[in-house]
Amino acid sequence: MGGSQSSNTRRISVTNDDQSGVIKVSDSIVQRLKGGKEVKDSQSESRPVSQPQFDAEKVTSSFPHSYYGRGTPKTSLEIRQDQEAALRENDQYWEKRLKTIEDNHKKINRRMEEEYKKATKEIEELFSRLPAKLEQPPCTNAGQHVKKCYQQNPREVLNCAKEVEAFAACVDMKRVNLLDSRQ
Repeated sequence: MGGSQSSNTRRISVTNDDQSGVIKVSDSIVQRLKGGKEVKDSQSESRPVSQPQFDAEKVTSSFPHSYYGRGTPKTSLEIRQDQEAALRENDQYWEKRLKTIEDNHKKINRRMEEEYKKATKEIEELFSRLPAKLEQPPCTNAGQHVKKCYQQNPREVLNCAKEVEAFAACVDMKRVNLLDSRQ
């Protein structure tokens, strides 16, 4: 008893020209939606109901407006300000992120520069120990005597044993002198 809802449902279609998407309704509709009693004029009950053709803007503009849904609607200025604030916040985030990345790259570049300088110093030290290109190789005279002997005795290489021994002794002597000079 009284617990069932009305089986007659009513639907109404209204074109909404408002850009914010808010539907404006009159106070009597608000009262009906809240479950309150509808205030009826005695004249409207006695007159037969006809379907007059109203312009939607005239109907909605003649009643005080109430808003449902997301609370009070925002004006286009407020929406724009919110969007600009969000953009500023996004810009600040990316500026911080970019600064962090730049700082990291600077650190990496400094470290790589230090490693490069260290490597070049090590290479310079290694090459400073090597003889200069203008220097003659050690024991060139003894080497030339061995070569000349081999050319004169191509089938009898044992005849050049004295020259080979002299060359080996010269190389050993230069090696010993070089090691003594480094220490």
